[in-house]
Amino acid sequence: LLMSAVKPPPTPSPGDGKCLPFFAPYGRYCYFMYDGAEGFSWNDARHYCQSVRTELTSIHSRAEIEFIRNLNFTKKHNIWIGLTRDRNCELLTYKTSLGFVNWAQGEPNSAFHPGDIAEENCVEMYLDGRWNDNNCLMFYRIKECCVYFNTAGKRKHDLFLAQIFF
Repeated sequence: LLMSAVKPPPTPSPGDGKCLPFFAPYGRYCYFMYDGAEGFSWNDARHYCQSVRTELTSIHSRAEIEFIRNLNFTKKHNIWIGLTRDRNCELLTYKTSLGFVNWAQGEPNSAFHPGDIAEENCVEMYLDGRWNDNNCLMFYRIKECCVYFNTAGKRKHDLFLAQIFF
């Protein structure tokens, strides 16, 4: 796992109801775009997220997709999201039920291409907001979009991170 030489943003205090500097608010969440030169597979991205007390993002609405797409201002980057297939071929998302899906046509297809060393068990979001299952071991240069749950009065917070790659 490659770690950034750039210091990540500070871990937010739980439940103060405000976003940290450089974070963009959306609903009860705060998002941060981190421009890193490292490459991450889905698994490395998740490990990195966990190392800074975050997790890959779960997406629950078309409006949330549009917000994330607008954070990706260059419109040149797909996004790893926190949706993966387990050993029983069930699609799971971190800490949430799969109540919203936005698959591209023909997806998920679990494709296995010649030369691949793993099946497509992780999910990326295309520029148009549609989802594609992809090889979890794919390694990309990325940008990162961090998002954390932050509501006044709550002592518990959930943290998520979406990986944007090109």
